[in-house]
Amino acid sequence: MAQEREDPQPGEQVALLYEQAEARAADAGENLVGSKGFASVLGQMAENAAALTKLGTGAMDLVIRNLRVAGRRDVVRLGRQLARNEDKLERVLQELEEVRDELGRERSRSSSAREGARANGASSRGSGQSGGSASRRSSSTKRSGAKQRDSSSS
Repeated sequence: MAQEREDPQPGEQVALLYEQAEARAADAGENLVGSKGFASVLGQMAENAAALTKLGTGAMDLVIRNLRVAGRRDVVRLGRQLARNEDKLERVLQELEEVRDELGRERSRSSSAREGARANGASSRGSGQSGGSASRRSSSTKRSGAKQRDSSSS
């Protein structure tokens, strides 16, 4: 019975060997990760990955450009142009609104001046004879213009 306890079973031997191998691998991994060489290799790998990404992106841009399909750069450039055009259009609209406001103020001044002149003219002339003569003038002008058009078309 003493011999049976001293000799481990095959399953126990495998577990013991596995634990020893795991401990040795952990020690070796800690030594490797703790060294300066590992840090430099890791840094070089990161640089290489970034360089490969840049090369791949450039190659894809070249392929897209050769296929004459709009690429990312083209879309970005068009977006910038659109933004500039929108800014210019906004400035033109602001100027147009200012001109409209100024024109409205001018019209209100001139109409109030005309109304004031009419009020002054009507009180000095009496019954407002000028209104009837102006309407007669415009209707006679319309008739003469129609006659000229009729004669030129025949």
